[in-house]
Amino acid sequence: MSFRLLVAACVVGGACASAHSTPVVVPRPDSAPTNSPAAAPAGPAPREARRSDAVRYGPSAVRYLVHRQVHRETLGSQLQVQNLGVRIFVTMAITGPADSVGYPATFSVDSIAADSGTPPLVSNSFAKVRKLVYAGRVVRRGEFVNVVASDSALAQAAAQLIGTFRDFLPRLPPDGVAPGATWADTVEMTQKSADAASARHAVLRATAAAGAPVAGLPSVRVETSQLYTVTGNGKNLGQPYELSGAGTASATAIITADGRYLGGEGRDSTSFTYRLLARGDQVPVIQVTRTTVAVLP
Repeated sequence: MSFRLLVAACVVGGACASAHSTPVVVPRPDSAPTNSPAAAPAGPAPREARRSDAVRYGPSAVRYLVHRQVHRETLGSQLQVQNLGVRIFVTMAITGPADSVGYPATFSVDSIAADSGTPPLVSNSFAKVRKLVYAGRVVRRGEFVNVVASDSALAQAAAQLIGTFRDFLPRLPPDGVAPGATWADTVEMTQKSADAASARHAVLRATAAAGAPVAGLPSVRVETSQLYTVTGNGKNLGQPYELSGAGTASATAIITADGRYLGGEGRDSTSFTYRLLARGDQVPVIQVTRTTVAVLP
């Protein structure tokens, strides 16, 4: 299997620049999430009072280091093991005021660097992705939409690696989140590049708890778990393929009371099968991805 397929699987399993897909990762629940929203925790405080303390995304400017490590096992005629690490340096800027869609926002990819031991061919491809800017809107839930890239050709080439930052921010309820909240959601995502396309259907469950104060500000710790299915198709070295599979993901994230995402960590585990259409071969693959997102000074 080529590196191109490895990166494609990374995107199918979750956006590569996110820690909560996913994303993003920690112990998994023993039972599968359902489509029914979880019941709100009991308590004497009325619902509107709780909402007044809810955390919502707002204007901010933060630099991040996203470190992603991928371990992949290809179970063909003989076992093949691949390990890849990549560091993505990105600046997110959210400005106000919000319009009918959301806050104007940009994600600027300053640079991408491969971990030591990565083949030069792969490292060189990462080095080309720098000073790439994505402009769009951050909606109330945190999704990044209406995205336009500063260099469409470079963005297309990098799509399988970094996506469009659609789910970089942890997904929140429309009215924000406060400690003690629980919620469920269904997330549909698609991804396209020059020679590949994928779709992911995920059922997400989340809880929020009080986090440690950050520079004197309260914070909320959000923990999520997901079950998802993936499908995709494309060409690898000119040969058409299809893929399908399923996986689990879990993540933690910290968000301050003034609406700043301060990073987190996640783990995504997926099993899928590549079908090489021209040859009729089916290749099972197991992939585990670990992601950390840290704030840079």
